[in-house]
Amino acid sequence: MFSIPVTVISTVMALSTPTTQINMPTFPSVGIEVQAKNTSTSFKSIYSISKSENQIIFSGEYMNAISTLYSYLSLQYDWDSYGGKAPTFDLISAGEKLLLQCQNYAFKVPKLMLSGSGEIGFYWENGNEYAEITCDNSEAYTFVYMKDKVPFIEEDKAINDAFSSDLTTRISNINRNV
Repeated sequence: MFSIPVTVISTVMALSTPTTQINMPTFPSVGIEVQAKNTSTSFKSIYSISKSENQIIFSGEYMNAISTLYSYLSLQYDWDSYGGKAPTFDLISAGEKLLLQCQNYAFKVPKLMLSGSGEIGFYWENGNEYAEITCDNSEAYTFVYMKDKVPFIEEDKAINDAFSSDLTTRISNINRNV
């Protein structure tokens, strides 16, 4: 598969209403590209970080997933008519880190999911195989894999740690068989 890389580095999105306030993370002043764009959506691109020696590059398909992930910041309380909570900015940032790892392992772009409790997740499925990575906090995630209704689960895995060999092997197998 051929893809053209697009440079997008930790894009931080903020709602364009004057009452919305997001505590922005602190980044080194070197390599920050400030962007202010008027868009037809309710988001404005605030800035992206770009260091030539440490660039984060998302492919077009992964960029769509990142955009969808950050669009969750626009959700209001009760977005699902059942008292649904929107995920926090920290959780969205953790999801971005997980998507970056997925891309680094050359996984096909996962489908995104969002629960009413504010939990985010990514999943892959193929026939009798299913895998998902979910997180409800910005520090850890859970990996669930099912094959022939037999589960394999890794819980409380640190967001910043490399994926386990079990996770990478199982997701790669699902992706290979698609």
